[in-house]
Amino acid sequence: MYQILLGALLLLGGSCYYLFDQNQTLIGNNAKLEVAVEEQKQAIESIRESYEKQGEALNNMSRANAAIQAEKDSYLEIFKRHNLNLLAIKKPGMIETRINNGTKKVFEGLENDSKNITVTATADDDS
Repeated sequence: MYQILLGALLLLGGSCYYLFDQNQTLIGNNAKLEVAVEEQKQAIESIRESYEKQGEALNNMSRANAAIQAEKDSYLEIFKRHNLNLLAIKKPGMIETRINNGTKKVFEGLENDSKNITVTATADDDS
């Protein structure tokens, strides 16, 4: 009878140790999973912020593109309203002056834009 009781105690003791060991393993795995979930939340937040920034940049570029398109359309409208060949033949001095002034403005604009790009690129390189 003592042997059966001793066997039962050993069996229960072994089972308790096994369950305790499994419980410790599960606690460790749970901690690892909680860390992984937190990392995933941070990654998702980072991706969401990046997505919002990209969307905002795309909207800004679309607005800038629309403004440039409108400016281009206004310039093309000028060419539609005037026959430059006929004007150049009838009033070459007036056309030449206007064309030269316009070209000068365009070149100055390109030069200013190039300076801004160079200054920005230099500032980015220094950081």
